[in-house]
Amino acid sequence: MVDDMRVLVFDGPHRFHIETRPRPVPGPGEVRLRMAYVGICGSDLHGYTGESGRRLPGMIMGHEASGWVEALGPGVEGPEIGTPVTFNPSLPCDGTCGHGPENHCASLRVIGVTPDIQGAFADAIVVPAARVVELGGLSLLRGAGVEPMAVALQAARRAGVRPGQDVLVVGGGMIGQAIAQTCRLEGAASVSVSDPMPSRRALTEAGGFRALEPGEVEEAGPFDVSFDAVGITATAYASIQNIPKAAVACFVGLGLPEVSIPLFDVVVSERVVVGSFCYPDTVFEEALDHLAAGRLDLDLLIGSVESFEDTARAFEDLATGARTDAKIMMSTGLGEPTA
Repeated sequence: MVDDMRVLVFDGPHRFHIETRPRPVPGPGEVRLRMAYVGICGSDLHGYTGESGRRLPGMIMGHEASGWVEALGPGVEGPEIGTPVTFNPSLPCDGTCGHGPENHCASLRVIGVTPDIQGAFADAIVVPAARVVELGGLSLLRGAGVEPMAVALQAARRAGVRPGQDVLVVGGGMIGQAIAQTCRLEGAASVSVSDPMPSRRALTEAGGFRALEPGEVEEAGPFDVSFDAVGITATAYASIQNIPKAAVACFVGLGLPEVSIPLFDVVVSERVVVGSFCYPDTVFEEALDHLAAGRLDLDLLIGSVESFEDTARAFEDLATGARTDAKIMMSTGLGEPTA
């Protein structure tokens, strides 16, 4: 067994470096996973550019991932070594805060997001055994996409999407495209996705949804429910102003830490603004089941798979607009553990 591993360390806006560190040893109740694939999340990208302030220098990002069980800590009886898995990166407390759904925990921490918890852009990671979820028949590549699909499924539930509704999704990146799919799964009559990028509008149409340029949204509406999958002032306005009185606008994107909203349109028309962040455990597991059954589809959304060494370049290409892939995956290039 190799004792060292590579990690991708964030050095501050637009900077990463790769270094070698000792492979972590799982403690009681923990499992070490050998990484296979790790997705670049939009929140990682906004942290990388410094826009959101949600990633700090020195940390290792990565919370969308799949791999194999490599080692079990004391007291852990399974899954067996070599089992293909993903992990739920949300780490709620033991319930002492009084939370109901796990994502409502007052002290919620997230692997690869909370700075002092090592993320998945590494050859190996240690996670609590209770957060490990077996992939079953789902491939490792798709397994790394369970987390963003869970985000999208939770958003559809938070917005209360009902059969027959017309839905607007503002932002055609990975989360926006995934929300379009989960709204269709929930029975939406139509889903329109607005994005200024021609490539993302083409992706929308390939997925069977209506693609709109931002300037076309008002004429195409109003919509019964909307989602802001970007999180900047312009998209906040679009999501609020293109739904009728008393309708729901669900905010999912975190492009900027602060945005302005049209308060008059919210108050006078009694529109409802809700946030959606992470997911309860049951929603994470349901997203995996939907992917395994083919009810949700990642194949159109995965633009490319990059090597460990090329991942920093992929971040920069996304940041500068040189690439517009909905989802880029990193492959560690490692095989299944044998010991």
